[in-house]
Amino acid sequence: MWREIVAGGLMSVDVLILFSLVLYRKQIFTLAAWVASLHMLFPLIGYYAGAVVQNYLKFASPYLSSFLLILVGLQMILARSPKQVPLLSPYLLAVVASIDTFSVSISFGMLKVEKFLFILSSGIFSYLAVFIAQKVIFKHAFLNRGLIMKLAGVGILILGVIILRNI
Repeated sequence: MWREIVAGGLMSVDVLILFSLVLYRKQIFTLAAWVASLHMLFPLIGYYAGAVVQNYLKFASPYLSSFLLILVGLQMILARSPKQVPLLSPYLLAVVASIDTFSVSISFGMLKVEKFLFILSSGIFSYLAVFIAQKVIFKHAFLNRGLIMKLAGVGILILGVIILRNI
């Protein structure tokens, strides 16, 4: 149960980073709902894709899913913090931010974790992340976007290692 909630929270970090780069003054509730719905739709699709892959790779799927989580975590740790303002509309930016939730949810589909809890927590955390990004991180320069992303990467990496150890 805790894996799904932690993963849902970690998947909202990209929302924190991307939406803290530009201030959006209009329709923030609509934008947050759009982001949350995408952060629930993409993991749902990825979860089912992972379940299909798991059926074909029964013995290798736990190792493959742990490996994917570790790679996503390493990518987040090694990535540079975005310093340039994205030139996309906020609604298109939400789609871009949701794509990585697809890849992580493939891992959770392979592991057959609690789908509803993961998808719900991903949606709730991403909804809240839009408000935190706009009202706190954008306005206060003392919050380091790169550090937030690296900490989330460490969290995903640890999650992948814990799953690998429990196989």
